[in-house]
Amino acid sequence: MALELLDTLIADYPALLHSRFGFEAVAGMPSEQALEAIGRKRGALQAGQRVNLQKAAGIVIDDLRSGALGRITLETPQQFGQWLAAGQTLDAQRQVKKEAIELDRKIRFKKIPRPDRRNAS
Repeated sequence: MALELLDTLIADYPALLHSRFGFEAVAGMPSEQALEAIGRKRGALQAGQRVNLQKAAGIVIDDLRSGALGRITLETPQQFGQWLAAGQTLDAQRQVKKEAIELDRKIRFKKIPRPDRRNAS
């Protein structure tokens, strides 16, 4: 979850990451590398100077929750517009499919008087 959060923050809010964690080149940084750098900077180290990624992930998530990273929205207006358009397209496709099913049902179960064998000549 922290890696996805970092992907979003790197893409949409690189200045906030720079101001909070002191990264110089945030723009092209992979989220794994950013998480490791955050762990080193904030002292989330294990024996042998290895980064405790669980603790570093907790630091990132806690900073987001507490507002220490700044005012952040994870959904941008552009993303919302894209989601809305995609949802409307899917709704239209579902409606067309539903109408086709209803039409098929009406054709199959239409009560048409059938000729009687007795009356047929």
